[in-house]
Amino acid sequence: MYKNTYFGLFAVLLTALVFADPRDVFAQVKAGSVSSITGDVHVQHAGTTVPATLGLALAEGDRIVTGSHSRVTVTLSDGSKLELDESSSLAIDRQMVSANARATKVSLFSGLVRSIVSHTTGTTNYQVYTPNAVASARGTEFETSTENQAPGTMSDEDRKKYKDCRRFTQVSVYEGTVVVTNTTNPSGGSVTLPAGYKTVVVCGLAPLSATPLAAAGATTGAAAAAGTAISGTALTVAGGVIVAGAVAGGVAASGGGAGGGGKPISPKH
Repeated sequence: MYKNTYFGLFAVLLTALVFADPRDVFAQVKAGSVSSITGDVHVQHAGTTVPATLGLALAEGDRIVTGSHSRVTVTLSDGSKLELDESSSLAIDRQMVSANARATKVSLFSGLVRSIVSHTTGTTNYQVYTPNAVASARGTEFETSTENQAPGTMSDEDRKKYKDCRRFTQVSVYEGTVVVTNTTNPSGGSVTLPAGYKTVVVCGLAPLSATPLAAAGATTGAAAAAGTAISGTALTVAGGVIVAGAVAGGVAASGGGAGGGGKPISPKH
């Protein structure tokens, strides 16, 4: 009798594991938590939407949405931070941390997110996806924004050139290095951005050539990193602004960027 009872319990448990939502089975594995909130922020979890609260645990698959004039900071399980700007939507697709490696994948559907990737030993694979691009970081601080109209940093000439496009992604790097690829056209090649540089991905086109950030508050360290990473580019800092000198090696100017480490999140327009 006991044998049959144990067998029955095992069968029930096995059935539950096979057909249960994996998020429920592994709910105890936390991807991160909400560490600061301003304004109206909601989290979509397992088909339900709840208001974000300080300390709220987040799991893989959760989607964070900010309203107008609202912001939120998410601290991931490895200490990295996601600072989500107003009117933005982002999902945590993957957050894996082991003794020798970590992997983070998030999807930005709209708005702007600043990623502050924590420094650690071992292998780091940190990626921010948008509808038409992916930014792969190597221990860094950078911003990714995506919208359906040309960013304000683009020149009037470029705005007219790409007036029929309805998907733009901009990546601006403040520390470290980021590789940007168009996910809808991976054969078009990638752009490697050192600190102090940005690129824009227009619809299905290859990322535009790296151009210097021209925002106030850029650091001397960012200028130095950019100067050493791109041969022939002379960068100086005047009044807290990175100024590009002679540019060579295929880096062409087409506008400025915004923001930086420890500063308020940049406006999207």
